[in-house]
Amino acid sequence: MCGRMNLARTYLSNTQIHMTTGALTRVRPDWGGVNTIQGENALYYFLDGEGRLKINNMEYYPVPGDLFLVPAGTRISCSTEEKNPFFKYWCHFTATVGENNLFDLLIAPHNIALRNDESVKNQFQELIDQHESDELAAPFIVKSILFHMMSRFIERSTADPLQTASIPSVHKLYIVLQYIEKHLTEQITVETLSQLVHFHPKYFLHYFKSMLGVSPIVYINKKRMQKASALLLHSEKTIAEIAEQLGMQTPYLSRMFKRFTGFSPNEFRQQHRLNQRI
Repeated sequence: MCGRMNLARTYLSNTQIHMTTGALTRVRPDWGGVNTIQGENALYYFLDGEGRLKINNMEYYPVPGDLFLVPAGTRISCSTEEKNPFFKYWCHFTATVGENNLFDLLIAPHNIALRNDESVKNQFQELIDQHESDELAAPFIVKSILFHMMSRFIERSTADPLQTASIPSVHKLYIVLQYIEKHLTEQITVETLSQLVHFHPKYFLHYFKSMLGVSPIVYINKKRMQKASALLLHSEKTIAEIAEQLGMQTPYLSRMFKRFTGFSPNEFRQQHRLNQRI
């Protein structure tokens, strides 16, 4: 995959997520609020009960099986029927890409109907159990479940995260990533990249790392190693030919490739061919 979608995927792959709290709750009969501002992102999965949500001037009447996403900063009003209060799973979490809130970059639906889907209920219970667990792997399981739940909304989103007009820094990143993609086989300097977006080189380094979590040189080398991997797997080119195509010396490519993958280029190609025969 290439072009805008590939760059958007690269950018969103740097999303950091953290769950702060969550539970299975039968809400109080007087539960609710009017025009409150959501402090953190929230997920609600309704199992029973009746009531009303008003999210950014859109009214909803949740039924069992409805999964709701309420991004941080959203204006929300909510209430429940006194005689039949909501019974729901819920969690609060943060989701950021660099210094931006993920849901400032995407226009995602607030509600997905997942009725008769027991897997969502099981996922939420696992999410809460793991969040309360002391096991070493628990934080990884929590993140994987949250990412899976969020993916339901992201695959239905309508905005291009690299053209979010309200966040100029994201558009600048698109300009930089597009340049890197087109000039991957050439020498790319921080000075050149910083000039593209009219930043001082020193500030550009801070900006790039705040957006993607790595320095420009690490990002560029990673992209080159991904390209090298594809050529090793899907072409008969020699290591020297691949190095030349990427604008690198063969010994440097070999060292860099092993640093990123744990294998030399030849070992990587041989291992792949061996796996194909199994």
